[in-house]
Amino acid sequence: MQHKPVKAVVFDLDGTLYLSGRPYPGAVDTVKRVAERVPVYYLSNNTSKSPVFYENRLHVMGLPLRDDSIISALYLSLDAIHEKGIKNVFFFANPEVYEWFAAQDPSLNLNPSVEETELVLVAYHNSFDYRELCELSFRVQRGIPFWVTHTDFVCPDANGPVPDIGSFMALLKTAYGVEPERSFGKPNPAMLAGVLKHYAPEEILFVGDRLYTDFELAKRAGCRFVLPLCGETKREDVDKLDVKPECIVEYVRDIDFDAFLK
Repeated sequence: MQHKPVKAVVFDLDGTLYLSGRPYPGAVDTVKRVAERVPVYYLSNNTSKSPVFYENRLHVMGLPLRDDSIISALYLSLDAIHEKGIKNVFFFANPEVYEWFAAQDPSLNLNPSVEETELVLVAYHNSFDYRELCELSFRVQRGIPFWVTHTDFVCPDANGPVPDIGSFMALLKTAYGVEPERSFGKPNPAMLAGVLKHYAPEEILFVGDRLYTDFELAKRAGCRFVLPLCGETKREDVDKLDVKPECIVEYVRDIDFDAFLK
């Protein structure tokens, strides 16, 4: 099958370009070379940090950035809140993310009482205490609408995967029988909506390390996909698939971008 040349490349972050903030070998130089030829974007389900944090992290690493480079489920969550006209949102999030979100729309009440709460929004909160968890539970058990920024079960870490929102969801389902009404992150193809405004799906190459988020997003959006095995997915996981990724490599540095961009 003859493919169109790729005109934009979207990179996942955690487990693809770096792990625990440390770039994988050759990742930064590879992205720089790609960015000299086509626009590059960075997409992550990790909402434990704000887009500003990721801009700063990537800048320090020396990765090329434009104004629209960072793709975050936080943006989609905020847009959905505006579309619904909701003002009282119990936002379960790390303080830095909470403050960023509040700055985007100062009219939002992000810590309403149980009675005032119109919506519960759960980000990847990895600094909460038990009282905060109870405050979350007081609301979801009442049937207040419940959204999550994404549904990843674990987040990559140098010491091993750590619990992410999917694990929080399992806790809430076990305790109260509730599940979120909406999720905004991968594999939701809306995460690529901004890129798809400029390019056809087959002109976009997505590079990511997970099958159930990254590869699934690529399939739903209709874009091309490369799987590096430096993150969560192992070779034996791929062997079990009926439909396999177009290209599988060990690291991002091993991708033959000439074959995609020609």
